[in-house]
Amino acid sequence: MARDEHNKAAEHHENAAKSHRAAAEHHGKGDHTKGKEHSTSAQQHSQNARQHSEQAHTKSQQQRNEHEARLASGLYLSSRETTPPLQGFSQFANELGNIA
Repeated sequence: MARDEHNKAAEHHENAAKSHRAAAEHHGKGDHTKGKEHSTSAQQHSQNARQHSEQAHTKSQQQRNEHEARLASGLYLSSRETTPPLQGFSQFANELGNIA
């Protein structure tokens, strides 16, 4: 599902932000070795977030296209219909058979 990809992307964005903050803190204290480690981690999380964002976009577009195709083909019921069209037709045909 696209929602899963969106959630993964959000998680990586949050982790990247945490790593950026940690890197800034270590660089500010003069601990450039730790700062570099956190910067590298932030970059990796950012790249993962981008990948999941792109996958989420692709899946969302696929779901939208499938939804529009179903709408166009009449597979979805309108809010007023209570039975699927073919089931309603079958009931109608059975009733006609009982009359004859």
